[in-house]
Amino acid sequence: MSKKNRLMILVGVLCVVLCVALLTALAVWMLDDRSPKPDGGISQGETTLPVGASQHATETTGKASGETETTGDDPQETEPSKGRDEDDPQGTEPTEPTEEPVAPPEDRPPVVEIPPEKDPVTGEELGISFPCQIPEYDLIIEKLAPYSGMFVEDGSNADAQNVAMLLVKNSGSFPVEYTRIRVACGQEELLFDISALPAGEKLVVQEKTGKALPESQVTAASALVVQRANMEMSEGKVKVIDNGDNTLTIQNLTDETIPTIRVFYKYYMEEENLFVGGIAFTVRISRLGAGASVTIQPSHYTSKTSRVVMVLTYDSEV
Repeated sequence: MSKKNRLMILVGVLCVVLCVALLTALAVWMLDDRSPKPDGGISQGETTLPVGASQHATETTGKASGETETTGDDPQETEPSKGRDEDDPQGTEPTEPTEEPVAPPEDRPPVVEIPPEKDPVTGEELGISFPCQIPEYDLIIEKLAPYSGMFVEDGSNADAQNVAMLLVKNSGSFPVEYTRIRVACGQEELLFDISALPAGEKLVVQEKTGKALPESQVTAASALVVQRANMEMSEGKVKVIDNGDNTLTIQNLTDETIPTIRVFYKYYMEEENLFVGGIAFTVRISRLGAGASVTIQPSHYTSKTSRVVMVLTYDSEV
């Protein structure tokens, strides 16, 4: 074999090696950034088990569309349970947690109608245009528009096209626990559910079932609104720490076991100062011992695109 042929073979081998290395690097980059990010948007964390606990985690349960639950009864334990042992005869292997949107409250106020605009001369109803305010509340619907990208309202983050989307601002002093806005476009009805919207914040919410925005004019609209006095963070009882790696550490600051803790969080875009999605998620921690802490990785929580909006404690396991 001539020297020239050997050189050509060597160059060919090197080209193959470089191509394989380049494709491998590209595949790794795509896997690390596989979630779609609409408008600079949101990435979704993967569902994983709790990653650590300074308190014994005896049980982690979840139902279909159920909330995440982490439980523990032994404040001296420093590792999560891996099954039954002498110190923990009741210990069980944790199962993969799931999450659920915050359910609307059972006790609801009356629905309020958003009045249509009228022709100043004839008095004829002209329909509803935006921005408009929801009567009796400091909630302003700033915009109704189509949106194509990631559908977040059911937690699936599936691709969607031309979904109807509202931009809503809570311009008042009280947070909104829950609101359902109905918008009629001719014979088509659109539903928008919002939970846990703090005072002074804006939010974009997609139509609850992913319906496309009709071309017809908005003819009617109404809203059911439930407000809270405040978004309780339970600072004197619980400390919630974002560890910067898509995990949260929940610490009991009291000298007694807390039967139930619920942590509520939503997607948030820092640069736009905007919550994304009416949906809110909740993580439930049961029987957190005095001074103990537990670290969890909720499947819809990411440190860069999520914000804790409320932390509640309960005197019983609920």
